[in-house]
Amino acid sequence: MLNKVLFKSLFTAALLVGVASCGGNSGPQKGDANWVDYTKDGSVTLNLDYKDRDFYVDGIGQVTLKTAIDGDTAHFNPLKDTTQSGLIKSRFFGIDTPESTGKVQEYGKPASNYTKKMLEEASANGTIVVSSPSDQYGVPQPDSTGSRYVSLIWINLTVKNASASQLYLLNLDIVQEGLSWVKNVQDMPQYSDTFYAAESQAEKYKLNLHSGVPDPTFNYGEYVDTSLLEIRDEVALNLADPDHVNKFDNARVRIQGTVCGYSNHILYLQDYVLKDKDNPSLGGEYCGINIFVGMSSIAAKYTKLNTFIQVCGLAQYTDNYGFQITDTQGRFPVGSPKNEKDAKIIYTAEQNVDTEHNLYTFAKTTEELSAIASSKNPYNLSCLNCSVEITDTLVCTSAFINSSADKEITLSFEGASFNCYIPFNYKGGTAEDPEDTRYRWVLESDFVGKTFTLKGVYVFHKTTTGKIKFQIVPNNSKDLVWIHLS
Repeated sequence: MLNKVLFKSLFTAALLVGVASCGGNSGPQKGDANWVDYTKDGSVTLNLDYKDRDFYVDGIGQVTLKTAIDGDTAHFNPLKDTTQSGLIKSRFFGIDTPESTGKVQEYGKPASNYTKKMLEEASANGTIVVSSPSDQYGVPQPDSTGSRYVSLIWINLTVKNASASQLYLLNLDIVQEGLSWVKNVQDMPQYSDTFYAAESQAEKYKLNLHSGVPDPTFNYGEYVDTSLLEIRDEVALNLADPDHVNKFDNARVRIQGTVCGYSNHILYLQDYVLKDKDNPSLGGEYCGINIFVGMSSIAAKYTKLNTFIQVCGLAQYTDNYGFQITDTQGRFPVGSPKNEKDAKIIYTAEQNVDTEHNLYTFAKTTEELSAIASSKNPYNLSCLNCSVEITDTLVCTSAFINSSADKEITLSFEGASFNCYIPFNYKGGTAEDPEDTRYRWVLESDFVGKTFTLKGVYVFHKTTTGKIKFQIVPNNSKDLVWIHLS
């Protein structure tokens, strides 16, 4: 979905900054006689055997890439998983790249692009090994989030099942490219001198964030007022013609919409937008968008359904969730807005009753929504990222429960081409008593064969194989209710 021409030009520009000193610099040039490749000079090596090891048991294991999140975070699928712990969410040890998701900083995108490129190439053509920051085998301990692991990422881009001596440390490589600062290397003091030496060299050679040159991928401009419909129409044009340049891609935008959902750090807004404000008789359309608000929680006043708000952020394509708004972290103040970048409430949920922005919920049967999902065209759907309620009941045919700390649950239903994704610990009751806490849903058998009603936000995501999956994401356990049939 990403405009290939635009992406190629931006990514090339970002890499050019990384492989050369800043333009016009008469100082040392990367690759000259004094340049040291710390990743390959033997200063840092993998001293443990990873073959046939389980990361969740031994703290080391071979993996494939699931998703590159940003410059210093990625998710991996372990090749061996005897504990059935599933996805490994890794925060890279010893580095701190500029932000590129919930908050966007200069050189955040080049760092993210570089990490993604290295991991994708290694996963497809070479080897990736994830290990704990230790020289001994042992059960890894999650970080303060409870779901991520501080990790060393060892790669080889061209050799499958490479030996330990053929692997090099991506964490160090990112620092060496001038795409990260060194941070918290004290847990492995045997590596600290090399990390700091690589950082000093990147500063000396004026690479990337040390260059003093503006980031070619960063938008230094002002915010522009636009509507969800204008954004949706641009994305639709890009979908129809991959060479169409979406004018909102990488644009700073100011939008307004009604809160229709909040889950898993994503705020969903929808609105009814007139095609012509001066001629209401022409009608309008409902359209929605998802906003990644960062990993920290935001004030509840912004997440209450039917609240009509204004948000400033950066519009951009993402690999998994299509076109979205990001760079909003820290811009949801508990009190009054402090500047024009801060989100603000235009109508509270209680005030937004008799306005044209009152929350509308699409009522669809299982067959109707399945027909929409089967069209495989996410951007021509009026209810995408909007509130949807299934008007008939659904019988669960399968349930996948991620055993990690997140306890994510994915349900499939009889006769439905969409599923239900629950990104929270589900503790629903029954239709007769939704508050009955005796019903705590933690096993596949708790769902399979049972009948439910369902509502939430209708979304899509792209899998690692490139397939588009459509889902309903409930806001809480009251949106997925077990119909106890006697």
